[in-house]
Amino acid sequence: MDNTFQTTKQLRVGPWYNADPPDSQSCCRLQTVATEFSSQGLELDCALLAWGSDLLWTDGGWSIEFAGTNRPRLKDPLSVRRNVYRVLLTRGRDGTVVFVPPEARMDVTYERLLAVGMRELRQGGAR
Repeated sequence: MDNTFQTTKQLRVGPWYNADPPDSQSCCRLQTVATEFSSQGLELDCALLAWGSDLLWTDGGWSIEFAGTNRPRLKDPLSVRRNVYRVLLTRGRDGTVVFVPPEARMDVTYERLLAVGMRELRQGGAR
């Protein structure tokens, strides 16, 4: 999923959230993403969150080791990243579906999310 600054700045937020599902601008098309800034303060029926490698559970705690090198210089970047996920995880009024990519480096994070109470959705035995 392309969530680079150049891609997300092109998002037209109003149509993305409000367009009918067949509309090419609709969030239902799952062709682009909204960041925490585009969704902050919104209450959605249901949210779909794609977990990234920018916040991983490693060695008993959260890590931003794989967040990339273009991070802004922050006093507490881990706290900022955790807050981003807090915002994104709290947008769905009726629920939130979290997609964790099936990659080896995401496995421990996936298991941690299950351990803290998230339920797994399965189809055909694969996550």
